[in-house]
Amino acid sequence: MERFSYRSSNNLCSIAAYKWLPEGEPKAVIQIVHGMAEHAVRYDDIARFFTKNGFAVYAEDHVGHGASINDGALVKGYFNDKDGWTVLVRDVIALHDIAAAEYPGIPYVLYGHSMGSFIARTCASRFPDKFDAFVFSGTAGKNPVLGIAKALAAHDVKKLGPSKPDEKLNSIAFGSYLKRIKDPRTPFDWLTRDNAIVDEYVKDEYCGFTFTASAFRDLFDGLGEIAGKQWAEKVKNVPILLLAGREDPVGSYGKGVEEVANDLRKTGHTKVVLELYQGGRHEMHNEINRDEVYRDILAFLTSAVRRNK
Repeated sequence: MERFSYRSSNNLCSIAAYKWLPEGEPKAVIQIVHGMAEHAVRYDDIARFFTKNGFAVYAEDHVGHGASINDGALVKGYFNDKDGWTVLVRDVIALHDIAAAEYPGIPYVLYGHSMGSFIARTCASRFPDKFDAFVFSGTAGKNPVLGIAKALAAHDVKKLGPSKPDEKLNSIAFGSYLKRIKDPRTPFDWLTRDNAIVDEYVKDEYCGFTFTASAFRDLFDGLGEIAGKQWAEKVKNVPILLLAGREDPVGSYGKGVEEVANDLRKTGHTKVVLELYQGGRHEMHNEINRDEVYRDILAFLTSAVRRNK
């Protein structure tokens, strides 16, 4: 793994970026977009799996996350005073442009998990011609109370300021995530059935933190942008893999993920693959059956790369 950096579009910090390279020329580039309150190095295992199978892998720590909290201008879970969602998207696209310049002319796959899947889906609709395939992991469908959530976030930005953690919204957003888990050991058992992974997450100072009021506002803006048919119509008809656990509360236990797949298919997408894993929780790449998940992702990627040659 090699680390490098580039300037964030918010001009407040540098973005910490990483690349994992295979031996020889890669068959494609996979750009990983990590989720909320975590960081890119948590994907080291799956990135190494991809490189062993001939792919180049790139990833970055979003603003307010991981090693991108630097220059003394950021706090955890803060993107920007205004247009924070666009900051995230622009930073992901900036890494795309770096990687595509280093490896021109080969297929390019955007792989987003959780909040990263929301960012990746935004990239898919705003920049449809930059990507040859997508993997949306642990994504979500429409949120029926999104309007209320937006109003609460706007109120809290005015009350708390844009850079203060919003414990109230955090409790509302995640308060029900353990309801289907019997005798949970930690507040984060909804992530995976692998206790060792959960314990690593709990110990990691750059995981599990609370978003600021403005970041929740930005997140809700992003969710609104990718909801339903209007989003799906803007996405190019390229291979798309949606994967999630049947016990993932983020995707409403599979229903929200199925909704996204159906939205795409109803607008004419013919290359959508849906994988829902019985018993799996939120981080299928960290689940106890991750070897099966890795194989399924590799099979999809191999087919997608072959199709786009």
